[in-house]
Parts: sequence; C-alpha cells; structure tokens
Amino acid sequence: MIKVQTRAFAQVSRLLDIKTPRFTQTLKETSKPALTKSHLITRPFGLDSAIMINQAGHGMTGLVSNKMFGSDAKERRQKQLDYEITHSPFYESKSFTNTNGKIFTPPVSFFKREKSKYFPNFVGTTVEGKDQSLFGLLEGKVSIVRLYSTVSGERCSETYFNVEGQNYLTSGYSAFETEHPMSQIIDINIPQNLLKGLLVRLSRGSIKRSIPKQRHNKYFVVSDKLFLFDIRQKIMCDNMCSGYIYVLDHQGHIRWATSGYADEAELKLMWKCVRGLEKELKSLSI
Repeated sequence: MIKVQTRAFAQVSRLLDIKTPRFTQTLKETSKPALTKSHLITRPFGLDSAIMINQAGHGMTGLVSNKMFGSDAKERRQKQLDYEITHSPFYESKSFTNTNGKIFTPPVSFFKREKSKYFPNFVGTTVEGKDQSLFGLLEGKVSIVRLYSTVSGERCSETYFNVEGQNYLTSGYSAFETEHPMSQIIDINIPQNLLKGLLVRLSRGSIKRSIPKQRHNKYFVVSDKLFLFDIRQKIMCDNMCSGYIYVLDHQGHIRWATSGYADEAELKLMWKCVRGLEKELKSLSI
C-alpha cells in the first residue's frame, strides 16, 4: 500500500513540474489593454552601462552583451514576437489617444549624476550622410535629445522648443545658442519600417534646408532595427506614436526625460533642469 501511494505521488509531482506552454504567455500578451494613464517616473531609468548597440556602418545590433540580452536566441525571438503582438498599431494608437501622448510623465527634477542610468550609444548616419557616434557628440555639452518615429511623435517633441516666442529648432536656434551655449539639440529619427526609412533618407535634402546648418551633424536617421524592443523598454520609448525628450549629461546619463506634448509647467520644468545641468557641467570643468 505504501509503495502504491509513493508511486502515485511521484507521478503527480512529475505532472506538476511540466512547464506552461510558451504560447500561453504570448496569448497573455495579446490581452493586455491599452494604457489609460501615464506611467509616473520617480526614479532613474535606462541602461546600466554605457554600451554601444551597434557598430560603425551597421544598422543592425552588434549585440552588445549576452548578460543584457540573454543567451537563448529562441526565447529572445519569442519575446520580440510578444512585444510586436502587444504593441499593435491599434494598441499604440489607443494608448497615445488615452494619454494625449504622455506615455510617461517626467520626474519633478533631474536625477543625481551618481544615480542616473545611461542612454544607449550607437553609430548612425546624420542628414549630412556621414556616420557619427552619439556619445562622440556629448563631450562638454548638455544634450537635449528628441526621439521619434512618426509625424505625431515629431510634433509632440517640437512643443518643448517653443520658448518665449522663439522656435529653438529652426529660426530661433541662434537665440538658443545665446541662451544655452553649453547645450545642444540632437534628433534621433527612427522611421517605422524600410519604406518610411527610404522616404526619410530621400528627404535628407529638405530636412537639411529646414534646420540650421549647426544641427546637420546632430540629426540622425537610423533604422528601426537599431532600437530593439528591450532597448525601447529600458528607455521607456516603446510607443511609436509619441515623441520623447531625454536630457543627457556629457557622459550619456539620462538626467531627465518626458514624453508627449508639453504643457506650460512642463516646458518651464525642462528648461529649469537644462539650466541646472549646465551649472553642474560648468562646476565640473572648473
């Protein structure tokens, strides 16, 4: 009798050890509802180290760290599929509408340098047609990075640069340089697919004509294959309908960030943070 009970218990244990099929996780991802309110950012986010997510001349990832991305390629592909299923055009559009593009709300001040995490480094092509590393531009500057993939995202990010009647992105760029000589504006345009990428590359000439010459070497057009799902999740830009602003220090730390359209209070907050980081940078160089 005891032997029978032992054997039955062993069989039940083996049944309980059976893993849940992987596709059930994918089904779970498909059922996630669209965002109804913005994520509140209260602590530093980003990458744990200053990594290069590609190599010169390559739009694809050159993948940087097995520790970060994992060694199981099959599981990684499945997670990519889960992400793509969840982030359908309907999901992203609905989330954008529900939050007015404000996928996350900014912190009340900039993060401390020693606590901050990193923005990803990469080599990308600028509208000048030259390869340039992002971190190669950061030395000695506070960098205000605009990241977007769509027209709606670009329009969101533009609202942070209309300051006291000046458009710092275009005609008011000289006023920006005068007011913020220790800062710079960097664009990262990530077209959603190959066709849109081709159209943007064909439009480089018109982009160059629409922005000041000083910004040409700071305007990147990069493949959507560069910022893969896990990178997007880590830097909180995983809704392609919205636009994102990251204020980076000279070492590539994310010191402040926001998304969506700027209201008056947020506009003042961003430029207050920029001025605070300029003072910090100046003190470090003395």
